[in-house]
Amino acid sequence: MPNRLRIITYNIHRCIGGDRKISPERISEVISAHQPDIVALQEVDYGQVRPALHDQAAIIAQSLNFPEVWIEKERCGNTILSRYPMKMVKAGGLHRPRRWHTLARRGALWVEVEAFSVRIQILNTHLGLTPASRLNQARVLVGPEWLNSPDCHPPVILCGDFNTQSGSTVFRLLEERLRNVEKLKVNGRSEKIWPSSHPLLNYDHIFISDDLDVEAVKVPAEGVVRMASDHLPFFVELKLPISP
Repeated sequence: MPNRLRIITYNIHRCIGGDRKISPERISEVISAHQPDIVALQEVDYGQVRPALHDQAAIIAQSLNFPEVWIEKERCGNTILSRYPMKMVKAGGLHRPRRWHTLARRGALWVEVEAFSVRIQILNTHLGLTPASRLNQARVLVGPEWLNSPDCHPPVILCGDFNTQSGSTVFRLLEERLRNVEKLKVNGRSEKIWPSSHPLLNYDHIFISDDLDVEAVKVPAEGVVRMASDHLPFFVELKLPISP
């Protein structure tokens, strides 16, 4: 449909399913069923842990017939796949200078996608496991190198696994810059995404700029979806502004 952009954000848990089997093909099947235009993945293994599997992003992109792939390596495998032309803007860590945070280093991936003559800024991230690390990372994310950069002009879409729920300090900080998709739904009901077998919480979110409208929101949970990863995918259809 013209001027509609379909997006999935999905923590694929390195393609390890509930049966402990590693299957990029199963993840591809889950994604393909919803025919997205943009796929933002977290925890993608590109061969650094299990070299025999090669590059999971490449396997999934090939299965979806997506020509464009960017991955932010070494920081939780943030990846963006696109059926539309895409260029890298920035990939890197979300840590303040001269500060080392414990546990896994976290980062973000920022690309520009051109669809329907509109250039869309899309950012994908996976924040840390502790409240302090998440807050520090979110402060960097809303700062001048990322969301507050003059190059990060609307329309803007921020998605990923934030390891936090609506109402948290991190959430409020991000909502000062962008709108939470879940709050824009007609019924206002929060979706549950984790754990996929019996979803209780939602750590996966999509934030958008004011010039985007929400057309549909869905968290698929049927059949193989509950087995493919420890998270469910989060699907959103957005209406883009009309290009001048």
